Amino acid sequence: MKIVGANIRSLRKKRDYSLREFADKVGTSASFISQVEMGKISPSLSKLKEIANGLNTTVGLIIGESNQKGNFQTVRKVNRRHTNHLGTGINVHLLSGADPFKQMEPLLMELDKDASSGEEQYQHYGQEFVLILKGKLELTIGDQKEILKEGDSVYFNSHAPHSFRNIYKGTTKAIWVVTPPSF
Repeated sequence: MKIVGANIRSLRKKRDYSLREFADKVGTSASFISQVEMGKISPSLSKLKEIANGLNTTVGLIIGESNQKGNFQTVRKVNRRHTNHLGTGINVHLLSGADPFKQMEPLLMELDKDASSGEEQYQHYGQEFVLILKGKLELTIGDQKEILKEGDSVYFNSHAPHSFRNIYKGTTKAIWVVTPPSF
């Protein structure tokens, strides 16, 4: 996704970070950041969050979500922003617009068969709520595995290392609410 790389590069330059300085800040190599900025590789979800944190922004703004103003926001299905940049087979629909004051991030996640958050668990500040609309999701929190089926929900602290993968024979759909917002 070239727009993601271009946005990262623009934000990095706006903040006057060299490639090397920024790479050190987010704990990766300058070569990796350069390849992401050129759209040659896609960072994992956890690395994209680290990049967003390093730029003092959100993943949503990096993927091109625009700011909206007002006391409420209506997001029509046809106007939902989405990304599949978070991993192969993962499509994330943003259910709310950009708002610097919002305190939660509701998402519709669609995971293809065997799609996962990656080999390694990740962690971050905040809390998460997941409701399975369709399919079956294996959620690992620390050394505990939970199998979530249609209608099941879970609420957990995001500081605990966690990962997930679709173990359903088809697409798993889930409402995922993250706080603080990261998109």
